[in-house]
Amino acid sequence: MDINPLDESGKPVEWWFIYKVPQLSGGRGTAEAKGYEYAYYDDPSADVIKSPNTLDQDQGALRRTIDAIFTKPAPTTGWILYNDEKPACAAGPDDGELGHTKGLIAFDVASKTALWMLHSWPKFVNPDSTQMPTPMYGQTFICIALSLESAQALARQMVVYQQPQVYESYLPSGFQDDALCQLAQSVQVNATGAANTIDLQSRNGKLPFKVIAKNRNWGRDFWNALVGPVLQTDINVDTWIRGKNQIPPVADTDGIHRVYDVKYITLKPLGLPWAWPETLDHAKWAVSHTDNWVCVGDINRMISQEKRGGCTIAFQDQALWTLLSKTDLLDVPSGMAKDAAQALIRKTHVAPTVA
Repeated sequence: MDINPLDESGKPVEWWFIYKVPQLSGGRGTAEAKGYEYAYYDDPSADVIKSPNTLDQDQGALRRTIDAIFTKPAPTTGWILYNDEKPACAAGPDDGELGHTKGLIAFDVASKTALWMLHSWPKFVNPDSTQMPTPMYGQTFICIALSLESAQALARQMVVYQQPQVYESYLPSGFQDDALCQLAQSVQVNATGAANTIDLQSRNGKLPFKVIAKNRNWGRDFWNALVGPVLQTDINVDTWIRGKNQIPPVADTDGIHRVYDVKYITLKPLGLPWAWPETLDHAKWAVSHTDNWVCVGDINRMISQEKRGGCTIAFQDQALWTLLSKTDLLDVPSGMAKDAAQALIRKTHVAPTVA
């Protein structure tokens, strides 16, 4: 059985990207949204499109990809599901010492094919239910076709650095791969503090990408102390930002580059009718100021996240970079002049005073 990301019509693609829109009441410069609408982009595309589907329907790229894995899987197919907030199918409390990570790896030992889906949606995926989690916030998803060998390399990194909370796994009978089996059974939650970057590529080589990760004991901000220096560029980051004195400094540890927090998201330059503040966004993505880097990850830019493992997928795609670069820092809230909005943005980019 071949394991593939499937596009909006159910055809295999090398990779796809989805941006779920938050639940919006409409007005104040945005259309209404029930919270399951989404923007879609895949490897043959040149544009982000408004999907005619919604995530609570049994169609579209996300649902087709998931259904192909869990509906009548082959005896040679396996999977590993992880999320720092478990879905209803998983028993027991969440472990806050494990990684702030969300995703799944699916693989087939006969065809030696695999995929990795990294996303930001709490309580997803639940193989036992077609009901989707909360529609309230914006979320991001990326799904990449891999070889089985690349999936094994990814699993080796995840055990030590990402440290995910695995809530369900299925391994084919007789399968004894050390990396995937270990990931399914346990991670090294007390591993020596460290960060790690591996270079992989999608199965047919269309998408070279870096997996940039750090574990809970590394103890530094993921975005300005790791991602910025690895990519050697300024970046704009859209993540969940909450809590007093929770925003890390803007300057990278290399003393050269800077990390800016996205405060407003608008899809209107892409021809989509929605815009919202970052307070309604749970996505974790970034774009570089140079070199066309796009990052899609699972960890926030908050001081509290220095004690959690996590990662981002960084890749260079000029079309998607151009499109996403049009969406951030552009939407001015209703009743606020542009100058006032920019002043607010600058204020949030100053490290808070910690007593």
